[in-house]
Amino acid sequence: MSGERRSPPTAAAPPLTVVVCTYNRADLLANALQSLCQQTLSASDYEVIVVDNNCTDHTRSVVADYSAAAPSIRYCVETKQGLSHARNRGWQVARGTYVGYFDDDSKAPSHWLATGHRVVQKQAPDIFGGPYYPYYTSWRPPWFRHAYGGNSLDRQAGPLAEHEYLYGTNIFCRRDLLAELGGFDPQLGMAGTRIGYGEETALLMQARELHPDLRTYYDPRLYVFHLVPTRKMRLRWVAQEQFVGGRYAFRVFGQPGRNSVGEKIRLFRNLTRLGRELVRDSTLGCLQRDRVTYPFAQNYLYERVLKDELYRFGETYEELVRLFKQPV
Repeated sequence: MSGERRSPPTAAAPPLTVVVCTYNRADLLANALQSLCQQTLSASDYEVIVVDNNCTDHTRSVVADYSAAAPSIRYCVETKQGLSHARNRGWQVARGTYVGYFDDDSKAPSHWLATGHRVVQKQAPDIFGGPYYPYYTSWRPPWFRHAYGGNSLDRQAGPLAEHEYLYGTNIFCRRDLLAELGGFDPQLGMAGTRIGYGEETALLMQARELHPDLRTYYDPRLYVFHLVPTRKMRLRWVAQEQFVGGRYAFRVFGQPGRNSVGEKIRLFRNLTRLGRELVRDSTLGCLQRDRVTYPFAQNYLYERVLKDELYRFGETYEELVRLFKQPV
C-alpha cells in the first residue's frame, strides 16, 4: 500500500466520517442520529453525513433538528436510487480520513466511535469493522434466537483471514481507497424496496486484489445494534432473504461455466435435486429433527433448510440464469 494513504489526518478534517444512508425511515433515523450524538469521542474528531436517497417522508426535518444541535451532522441527497449510489455519494462529500457506514435502523453504543478511533491510531488499517447485534421494538417469537438477528466473527481482534468479510452496517474504509476503487458497485445492494446484497463484500474483494498487502482489522469491541423488525422474524422473510442472498453470492463469488447444452443440463439437474431436498427436509426432515438442537420446527427450517439448502438453491439458480444470458 502506498504511504500516502496512511498519512495522519490533518487538523482541518476529522479522522472519521460516519455515513448514514436512508430511504423513508425518518423515525428510525432519529434513533440512529441520537446514538451518534451521544458518542464519547470528541465532536471535533468525527462528522456525520446523512444521505437522503429520494425520501418522501420527513427525513429532511429530522436531520435539520439534529444538525441544529450538532453542526457536524450534514445532509445531502442522492437521486440515483440504490444503497450503493447513496454510499458512494457519502464518501464523495466526506471530509474524514476514514469513512464508516452505519444503517439508519442501527444504534451505536456511546463508545463506538472512540473504539474506532483507537483502532485507527493503533492499527492504521485500510479497512476495518466489527460485529452487530440485534435489538427489538416488537415481540420476539420464542424460536427466534438472538444469533439470527446479528453477525459476528466470534473471535478476538486482529486482521481478517482471507475468507473473512465485514458487515455493511459497521464497516470503515479509508476515503482515498474508496476513491481509488471507484466506490461500491451500483449493480449490488439494496435499491429502494428491492432486496440486494454483496456490495461491501465485492468492495473488499476488489481491494484485496488491487493491494495484496491490504491492512484489514476486525475488533469485537467495535459493535453496534441493528433493528430486527417483526417482518424479519417470519420464515417467509428469511426464505426470501436466503434465496436472494444465494443469488447475490454467486454474482459476487461465482464464475459461470462454459455455455453448453451439457452444462445447462447439469445445472438444471442440480437445481431439481436441491428442490427435492428442500421439499423433503421441510416436511420429513423437520418431523425427524433433533429436538435438543432444534427445539422448534422453525429452528430446523431456519438453520438447515433456509440458510443452507435454499441459499444453495439461489446460487445454482443464479448460475443457470447467467448461463442462459451468455452468448453461445
